[in-house]
Amino acid sequence: MRKKDPIPFSQKIPNVDPLALKLMEKLLVFDPKDRPTAEEILRDPYFKGLAMIEREPFCEAIKKVEFDFEHKRMSKEEIRELIFLEILEYHQQLLNSYINGTERTTFLYSRF
Repeated sequence: MRKKDPIPFSQKIPNVDPLALKLMEKLLVFDPKDRPTAEEILRDPYFKGLAMIEREPFCEAIKKVEFDFEHKRMSKEEIRELIFLEILEYHQQLLNSYINGTERTTFLYSRF
């Protein structure tokens, strides 16, 4: 795609607090590495008086090792099962029945 000059947010979204527009510009940077951290955002002037930085809990960034499961090769059936179990997380009784084997719930999803 050819490069286009950006249109300022103030033109696209008039009558908005200029601090909010500056914050949006920071948050909508294309490359995630160039985006500010949550801590940096809470220190943004837009949140002055709202965020109490000294009381906010902060933690280390998630390590890539924690996403190793994404590299595991899985069959279509295994993926389907994981999605199905995720859905059942919102229906505890069905999940318990499914895990205990007392309820056959395979009819709830169709075969591809």
